[in-house]
Amino acid sequence: MSELVTNQQTRQLEVLVRVSSLLSTLDLDRVLNEVVRLTTEVVGATQGSFFLLNDQGRDLTLQRFLSERNYDPEEKQYISMRVLNEGLANWVFVHKEAALVEDTLNDSRWVTLDEKTRGARSALCVPFFFEDQVYGILTLEHAEPRHFVDSDKRLAQAVANQAAAAMRNAQLFDRTQSQQKQLEAVLNSTTEALFTIDHDGRIGLINPAAAEVLKVRGADVRGREFGELAATNRFIAEIETAMRQANLTAGTQSFEVSEKDTHRDFVVSVSVLREEESQNVGSVVALNDVTSLKDLSRLKTHMLQMASHDLKNPLGVMVGYLDMLREDTQSGILPDMQFVDGMFRALERMDELIKTLLSQERIDQQSSTSRQKIDIYKLLEQVMADMEDSARAMNHTMQLEVADGIPALSGDPVELREALGNLISNAIKYTPPGGTITIRMSAEDERFFFSVVDTGLGIPADQQNDIFNKYFRAKQAATAEIEGTGLGLSLVKSVVERHGGTVWFQSEENMGSTFGFWLPLLA
Repeated sequence: MSELVTNQQTRQLEVLVRVSSLLSTLDLDRVLNEVVRLTTEVVGATQGSFFLLNDQGRDLTLQRFLSERNYDPEEKQYISMRVLNEGLANWVFVHKEAALVEDTLNDSRWVTLDEKTRGARSALCVPFFFEDQVYGILTLEHAEPRHFVDSDKRLAQAVANQAAAAMRNAQLFDRTQSQQKQLEAVLNSTTEALFTIDHDGRIGLINPAAAEVLKVRGADVRGREFGELAATNRFIAEIETAMRQANLTAGTQSFEVSEKDTHRDFVVSVSVLREEESQNVGSVVALNDVTSLKDLSRLKTHMLQMASHDLKNPLGVMVGYLDMLREDTQSGILPDMQFVDGMFRALERMDELIKTLLSQERIDQQSSTSRQKIDIYKLLEQVMADMEDSARAMNHTMQLEVADGIPALSGDPVELREALGNLISNAIKYTPPGGTITIRMSAEDERFFFSVVDTGLGIPADQQNDIFNKYFRAKQAATAEIEGTGLGLSLVKSVVERHGGTVWFQSEENMGSTFGFWLPLLA
């Protein structure tokens, strides 16, 4: 008999040791299953179930219900809530003590819900505590009455006490994991670019929008130092430099950063998160694309400049001529036709500026290009006729190097005429008097090639990356008085790309420029 008692005590100690080993386990489902299985074995129960409560056990909100019986989800929900609100588990929760039922048929605390629970004749129910609050309830059953005794109750409570810390750790870890998944779901669904940097300077969470903006793969950069990424990513380097210069230790600060490759502008907002009573600092970084707003600001500035300079100049010329005409007519002198011609030229300059603005707006608004068969020779002839007076006024030599037998193009003749005209017009404007302008056309490998070579002022190397941006004009002393909107090359690029082609250029300051493009030929 004493040997049987000794074996039983040894088995109980083994169970307590195994329960203690669960402290290192953060898998909540595994901890719950092991506690139910080990306790069921050591007290000889036939069934076991566990109620895990939310909110540290301060109410009866259920987080998990674990049962060895095979219930479908609807049955599981119904039975667990009935037992929690009316059955033995409710009594244990309210009284905060273990309960032993010798015979379920004679104990009002036991609720029989279905045939599966009807087979239980004795039961043992123990609470799991955290900070004096019940947050878990273990129920053990047996098919025979009076199977459980007080020593079983004490052992089950000892297991509960031993397992409480492990279960609580796993529960908190599970809650943290769940919250992180919810946070990741929110981050992934928002269109705003967001990522986090921990106190070691490593990227934590990063949503798809941020990965796209930074041109990285989220899975590749998580856990890597932000500064390390800056060594190979120019945009990240811009952000990292701005953050370092800001030296932000608390609160939120915003600054502007430009993405040079795509010419996009961002407002970067950095919010510092500091753990209480700790020097550990992390950051949440938000990237807001303000390119459209900056473009509007640049447009407003450009329009003001154009109104004050490009439009004001011809208006001033007209006012001067009108003053002289008025004086002549008041003196009875016939108007000098040179004055009238001067006013017409001023009006033509204003008309050209407005046409360019309207052309760009029309192209931006169109969703597709109308296509028809185009004779490129006739189109170039029309454009050259338009440019003849301007070239003669500048005393330019115009050379044509046009190949024979170029097939017809498929495209919008109005748009392509504007594209050809803009390239030739720019060459005329930015080439000093007496220069040479060469226009080339050819076809090769199912492509149409067009280029304009001038001996003009050229473009400074540090400004060439922006030359096709809307409203951009190269800043040179020699070009300060040349009128223009900064839309010509942008319009050319839009037209060429809408026709499936590519625009290109070569330029050297004070040595001239070559602008050209290719388009696919009509199939």
